Amino acid sequence: MRRLLFALLLFGFYLGSYAQISDDSYKIEVKLRGTTDTVLYLANYYGDKTYLADTAYLKGKKSFVFQKNEKLEGGLYIIVNQGRKSIFEFLLSDSRDIKFETNTDDYIANMKISGSDENTRFYDYLKFSGDLYAQMKPIRSRMKEIGPKSDSLVYYREKMSAINLEMTNYKENYIVTYPKTFLSNFFSLIKEPIVPDTLLTLPDGSKDSTYPFRYYKAHYWDQVDLSDDRLIRTPVYHTKLDNYYNRAVGNSADTIIVHIDEILSQMDENGDLYKFTLWHLTIKYDESNIMGHDAILVHMADEYFAKGKAAWLNSEVVENILKEANKRRSTVIGQQAPNLIMQDTNLQPKSLYDIKTDFVVMYFWDPACGHCKEETPKLVDFYNEYADSLNVEIFAICADTNLKKMKKYIKEKKMSFINVNGPRTYTADYHELYNIFSTPIVIVLDKNKKIIAKRLMSEQLLEFISNHKKYFEFKEE
Repeated sequence: MRRLLFALLLFGFYLGSYAQISDDSYKIEVKLRGTTDTVLYLANYYGDKTYLADTAYLKGKKSFVFQKNEKLEGGLYIIVNQGRKSIFEFLLSDSRDIKFETNTDDYIANMKISGSDENTRFYDYLKFSGDLYAQMKPIRSRMKEIGPKSDSLVYYREKMSAINLEMTNYKENYIVTYPKTFLSNFFSLIKEPIVPDTLLTLPDGSKDSTYPFRYYKAHYWDQVDLSDDRLIRTPVYHTKLDNYYNRAVGNSADTIIVHIDEILSQMDENGDLYKFTLWHLTIKYDESNIMGHDAILVHMADEYFAKGKAAWLNSEVVENILKEANKRRSTVIGQQAPNLIMQDTNLQPKSLYDIKTDFVVMYFWDPACGHCKEETPKLVDFYNEYADSLNVEIFAICADTNLKKMKKYIKEKKMSFINVNGPRTYTADYHELYNIFSTPIVIVLDKNKKIIAKRLMSEQLLEFISNHKKYFEFKEE
């Protein structure tokens, strides 16, 4: 709580400002003995950033007053010295008229607070946790000295566990005693689920190895009130959010979408926690390189941005999101691939839908593309070795209009599969239909011409198609 890499930033982000003129006001007085500073800053966390909220100048005997007739939203705030280093943190929750008095010898131990019961309890917690840390420090040092093979290690681990339990019990007791306070919700936010050691026994007598994961996921947000906007002004929420999707939810687009909807449904659409979460998850999965995550952006566009659930955003930003989602819509995993009818090297039409193999690999390439020169021979090797056993055909679309270059390349690379010229088409522009604006690109279709994979490398095709066949053969048994 006392560490901070402070970035003094102006709060110009589109998520909205907490400093709007209103009937509300605040007065935060800081009396700081032993300091040589003549100016202090008031800052707050917001997601993974820190923002400047106010500035106070020295008045009288080491007194600084932050005071405005403006609204100051709740959260965890920081008093920062003129060297831009954190001095101490406090909660803005139960009061907007607070006085802090301490000195530079030990900000926490010497802290006196007037006007905020919750900050008094917050500093009781900081002092208590500081005492426990002081107890743990020599134990950790001793554990390093004796090494991992010492017989005494069990003894010291038990002492550490006892101290950790004492800290856990302190927080749990606080949550029970003061259930509606911001500090209780903050304690719930920083709490990790404690997964039971014992596995569940299945009806056949075996142990359920998935139980720890399922328990962790089910209890991840226990006791956290996600309607509390103050959580966004803590250094914890954004990390907990990312950990949830990275560690608990996994990579399945369908599962991610379910949990995005679930978490956003618990928030106020006009609140900053909702705004941050919606935007953060949109960017997170828009930038994802994991196959199939395009479906997440399409869902976000349809269910939130197209329905006016991001009204705080600039209309041009919303429009760009909707345009990008529409580009990706037709190639979402599970979608029917749009048909392509193009001329081959003999100027004869070839239709994608006329191919009757179990799998079709669509390969978008260009004779001048450096990466294509590396990828094409690998694809040729795959085709020559596995086309028959996997019942797969390759439909290769050349991006260059020059048939002479195309034929020369095909001959040099010994591309014996179906080759067509992209610009010489009887159907719509393949760039728009398949969102192809670079090469090489590989898309895999099943026998019904549904998209089952995209943007794979040639060396991944054998494993992917083989596993796909095994999965569906198993389902049919």
